[in-house]
Amino acid sequence: MKRLVLDKNNQAEIIKQAISILKKGGVIVYPTETAYALGADFLNKKATNKIYKIKGRGSSKELPIIVSSLSMAKEYVKFNKLALKLARKYWPGPLTLVLETKQGKTLALRKTSNKFTLSLVKKLKVPIISTSANISGKTNCFKVDDIIKQFKNNRIKPDLIIDAGSLKKSKVSTIVSVDNKLKILRRGAIKL
Repeated sequence: MKRLVLDKNNQAEIIKQAISILKKGGVIVYPTETAYALGADFLNKKATNKIYKIKGRGSSKELPIIVSSLSMAKEYVKFNKLALKLARKYWPGPLTLVLETKQGKTLALRKTSNKFTLSLVKKLKVPIISTSANISGKTNCFKVDDIIKQFKNNRIKPDLIIDAGSLKKSKVSTIVSVDNKLKILRRGAIKL
């Protein structure tokens, strides 16, 4: 696992390296406003499968994504009036919306308020997977050393860790399903 320490001066270079890894089907660890996350190019099935293997999680559970804008989100899911209202009020931030895709499935997505990650997704031009950087069932990680400890015995590991220092411990994102009405699937940082 390659580790790059993020600071104000090297953000553009780290984004460039992260994009290169993501475009090759690699998996990265990156900061969000809630905790560190595992990410891959959402459109690359092989990369998505690698995340399931790293987490030790069955592939029946869908992985959420991060988008860079409401317009990017609209490329993948259908927004009704309620979903639009929630996105406009709480994005960027820790609100994950579960909406119907154009293929009739569902997809969980949010726009992060982490400036580095938002820039990364904008420059990549496609959403990235956003699932907690931990082994399934273990605690969320707010420090890179904790991530390294969790994954050290894994055969398959993330390709790159973007170290933004210790993240402030915070609640997970609130997850809501929005069809004709609102259904809270996980209570988190945003109270609805």
